Amino acid sequence: MRIGDVAAVRIRDIDLRAGEVQVRLNKTHTNQGYQTGTPKSRAGRRDVPILDDTLLRDLGDHVRSHPHRADLEASLWPGKVPGHNVLSYDRDFDPKGFYRYTFKPACDRAGLTGLHFHELRHTFATLALESRALTMYELSVAMGHESEAVTNKVYAHLRKRDYSAHRAAFSAHFAAQSFAVAPVQIIGS
Repeated sequence: MRIGDVAAVRIRDIDLRAGEVQVRLNKTHTNQGYQTGTPKSRAGRRDVPILDDTLLRDLGDHVRSHPHRADLEASLWPGKVPGHNVLSYDRDFDPKGFYRYTFKPACDRAGLTGLHFHELRHTFATLALESRALTMYELSVAMGHESEAVTNKVYAHLRKRDYSAHRAAFSAHFAAQSFAVAPVQIIGS
């Protein structure tokens, strides 16, 4: 998900049974501050699968312990209290503040200095394709791309494809076939 998608997630957007986050809104920064609205394209409105069991469990724990869990319109994430290093669910989540005061310092402590939030999106896409958890089409939908061609252009080349499973399936299919061998005829004899 893009940071604007993550920032706009509400309680209602987490579907733990289906194991997905429903992207229906996003936050964009304007000269009047952050504005919440609908994604700019039809493809931006989507359901993103949660493919990791630990993440699904942790997200479920977060929703169940959320102080405003009964309010389906409540933001999933707390916001920072201005001038303090305190988070509050009564404050709006600020993506830039999150990046500056939480994400970047955490990355630095983990030895990942210079990592940008958007790179997590690329990592997810690469791993989803590499693990075959999603097809190119399914990934395209999950990423909110207008077409599979966009997803293919950006992500397909990142890692060499392993065709060993394909080769084994084709070889097994080919070996199981009974082919009648036709005699060779020489034309013109």
